Amino acid sequence: MLDPSDEMPAFSAPLPEPPLAAYRAALQRYDQTRLMMIHRLSGGAEVSASHKLRPDWVVERLSEHRIAERLLSDLPVGSKTALGLYALTETYSWSAPGLGLALTALGIEPDAAVHPLLERGLLALRDAETAPNPPAPARLLAHPAGVNAARTMLPEAAGPPVAGPVRQVREADGLEPILRMAAVWQRVAESPLRQTLQRTFFKRDRERIEDDPVIAGPISDAFEPLPDMALLWIELARSVGLLADEPGSDRIVAASTEFWAENAVHLPQMVATRWLGLRNWHELGGMVADGGATEPTLPYLRPVAMLWLATIGEDDWLAPEDFAAHLDTLAPGWQHPIIPHSRQIALTPDHASVIAAVLLGPAYQLGLTRTAEEVSTGRRVVQLTPLGRYVMALGPPPPGRTTFEHFLFVQPNFEIIAYRQGLTPGLIGEFSRFAHWTQVGSALELKLTPESIYQGLEGGLTPDSMIDRLSKHSQRAIPPSVADAVNTWASRRERVTYYASATLVEFANEEDLELAVSDWPVAPGSTGPIRISERLLLVEDPSTIPFHRFRLAGQRDYRRAAEPCVEVELDGVTLALDLARSDLLVDAELVRFAEELPHAETRRRFRVSAASLARAREDAGLTQSSLTRWFLQRTGESIPAAIRLLLYAGRPKVDPIEVSRPMVLTVPDEDLLDGLLQHPDTSPYLGDRLGPTVAIVRDSSWIELQSILANLGLKFIDVDNPVAEPSIAKPVSKPKRFPGSDSPK
Repeated sequence: MLDPSDEMPAFSAPLPEPPLAAYRAALQRYDQTRLMMIHRLSGGAEVSASHKLRPDWVVERLSEHRIAERLLSDLPVGSKTALGLYALTETYSWSAPGLGLALTALGIEPDAAVHPLLERGLLALRDAETAPNPPAPARLLAHPAGVNAARTMLPEAAGPPVAGPVRQVREADGLEPILRMAAVWQRVAESPLRQTLQRTFFKRDRERIEDDPVIAGPISDAFEPLPDMALLWIELARSVGLLADEPGSDRIVAASTEFWAENAVHLPQMVATRWLGLRNWHELGGMVADGGATEPTLPYLRPVAMLWLATIGEDDWLAPEDFAAHLDTLAPGWQHPIIPHSRQIALTPDHASVIAAVLLGPAYQLGLTRTAEEVSTGRRVVQLTPLGRYVMALGPPPPGRTTFEHFLFVQPNFEIIAYRQGLTPGLIGEFSRFAHWTQVGSALELKLTPESIYQGLEGGLTPDSMIDRLSKHSQRAIPPSVADAVNTWASRRERVTYYASATLVEFANEEDLELAVSDWPVAPGSTGPIRISERLLLVEDPSTIPFHRFRLAGQRDYRRAAEPCVEVELDGVTLALDLARSDLLVDAELVRFAEELPHAETRRRFRVSAASLARAREDAGLTQSSLTRWFLQRTGESIPAAIRLLLYAGRPKVDPIEVSRPMVLTVPDEDLLDGLLQHPDTSPYLGDRLGPTVAIVRDSSWIELQSILANLGLKFIDVDNPVAEPSIAKPVSKPKRFPGSDSPK
């Protein structure tokens, strides 16, 4: 379980407020005079002064499409252009400074364009919020009916000069964002992303996505880098519905596989439009917090850049340097990184690089622009593609890409090589349902795995349909091993119950589990807990778990890698399991060579014995080297001495342990003991030295040592008989033997 402190600034888009509800909330702050003016200009019936005009009446009247169209038709071009920016980006909320910057960069005076929209209620002003310090800027909220009636309006002022003849025209296939978002969809389907209360991603989830080379790896055909690339794909996937916030939880989950069938054809246009309206990411700084006191400039200049690019002929080209100079004359300071800008912020030295970051960065990867080289100067120049004009509602749908049917190579090791020239967004969606993306580049790689096949089966595919899809686009026959593996994995799934996600509740013993099941509240039509072992319950919906009835001892993250989670108690043979740090496999590892102790309350404890080690050697082939590795991995220490003793005793051949009964000789002076240990008459009868004045005497040598001490004139005291007087040891002579006699006399 991740702790909220484990989070990292990975900004996640806040939940959008419904546009009509936000517009209505803004009108609630209007006084009666302003509401009456909007009602009168929209052609509403006269309301007597004694009656109070409700904001809901204004909202409902403007919701009529014909009224919104009539109001818009009488407006000046600047006002139509302002509302057209909402329609172009498919957004209903712009900050007042952002809209002012965009209109100024289009050669339009902002106040003259916005005031008529406010007077007629097509825009509503939400004043600056006072909660942030400094406060967030005021916002202009559009009525949805007005946005639906608006059209894209090109600037009427003179545009920048076009470039001369060009060479080396290059155009992206527009598949890069789709491929990367497909990989994000797969990763989130495997493990949802989690958010904190501050709407940020947990550090581990963010790093998992950012370290994935398929999602965040470099783009082979790129002119400008995309900062925070992984988070960009996540935000775009959320904006088109490929990812979604799970109701009632903190998780972001993957959409169902039906999304690809319903939206794949229109996905390039959908992603491009969402990019035009994306506010919490910009081309030079990456992800930023949304809704702060300052906002990045580039999100409000994206539609401006595309509109000016659309003013030139379809065969003309525009240089970023000329474009930047043109904006300098219309809106000085447009290149500042934030709005409202401050003089203390350093200006970007190369204004053309700011424009290039937009038109040669995401716009190029999305297939909205193409680029070439001006023959006379060698400058990089750009122009809109047919897809770019279509996204801006200025041209017909673009013609389909020329593809070829057989672009796959299915290899016996279950890897699939795919060439981009044959792919379409629809095919990307089809293969994403049952094959795992492993590399994105000029050539693409996918891999068939049991998990990817299970995902395909969950999405409604059959083994035959997966193989047919591969066979249809493969240049060679599908290897028999691949077809057999797909069928084997599919049949294996039919023999088990598969849960895409679930929560495991672990109890200390079987009695606690039985008590919990008997008292578990189960709502009608819902599935209760499922018993999967003596101590584990599986719950599909975590919101149904009655946590208030449990005393939690810890929470595990079962996806966590193996780490130290076992403590060795003082006796050396008792092992205590730390539930907060343990993973799913440690239980199975412990029961191989230890016995679980009963009556555990908060911590589970195991005891290692000679019998448990013998069972582990016979049943599991346990060796001392494998047990050593386990203790280093799970406890962070080597095998305790008590367990090494049991391992030694369990060997087939054990050397005997020598046992003797020594006597302890204590002398009054250290020099005296040095002499006894050195003298040739006494040293053979003394053993190890235990201290400065203490040494061991072998029991069998004591009689001979007494005689030698007596010959030296040394006294001794028998500590077993402390009342006896000190005496001089008497020499003990050897018994004499007489000739012809077998026994001593």
